[in-house]
Amino acid sequence: MILPTIFTKYKTGLVLSGGAVKGFAHLGVLKALREKNMLPDVISGVSAGAIVGALFADGFEPEEILELFKKKKFFSLIKFKMAEMGFLNMADMEKLLKSNLKATTFEELKIPLFIGATNIKTAQTTYFHEGNLMRALLASSSIPVLFKPVVIDGEFYLDGGITDNLPISPLRGKCRQMIGVHVNPVGMASEIDGIMTLAIRSFHMSITANVPEKSKELKYFIEPVRLRDYSYFDLSKTNEIFELGYQEALRVLNT
Repeated sequence: MILPTIFTKYKTGLVLSGGAVKGFAHLGVLKALREKNMLPDVISGVSAGAIVGALFADGFEPEEILELFKKKKFFSLIKFKMAEMGFLNMADMEKLLKSNLKATTFEELKIPLFIGATNIKTAQTTYFHEGNLMRALLASSSIPVLFKPVVIDGEFYLDGGITDNLPISPLRGKCRQMIGVHVNPVGMASEIDGIMTLAIRSFHMSITANVPEKSKELKYFIEPVRLRDYSYFDLSKTNEIFELGYQEALRVLNT
């Protein structure tokens, strides 16, 4: 869908889903958008998409973001630590982001950014757009059970992908065109061999249920279907995932 320029604030809005390591595909998409001279004027993201969006909006190039997390061994930054309402600790991830992000608030970013996080009390998505950038990033990336909820202004928040894994809402009516990237394609399950596999599969199905309907609002919908064969947590495939995002973006943008 393309809206008349007179009624819109931005030309191009970019919507980035969550997806853990599959989120590296967002970087390949950004590379393709740069080559096609279609870089966004505003970004909306959740979870991995929020992290990619924040770094890009802060001035990092896609390849720089990829190398940053490869060098730091992304998931080695997430340490096991028994804690109330969560088993993992993201303190080192917070350190990595703080040491690289120049912006500390949304207002300091070079590109306007919306970050979605799930309010536990209301079961609704809150879209942060001003104030403390780091708290919003951590809230949006706090996978339930694995991580402690993040407290912002007295409210408890978890991963934004739980309630809105394709966060179009903050950009609706504001952009002449929207490009959406969804890195969680659902395929046939090869085998359900344990409770953890079942839990991940169930979570995956629930967060993608409304994506087909929402994608109808987009001018371009980029969903690299081959990502369904990749793990959410296998860092050995980051270059392949980046390339899948890049190639699928070129295919979609050229149609």
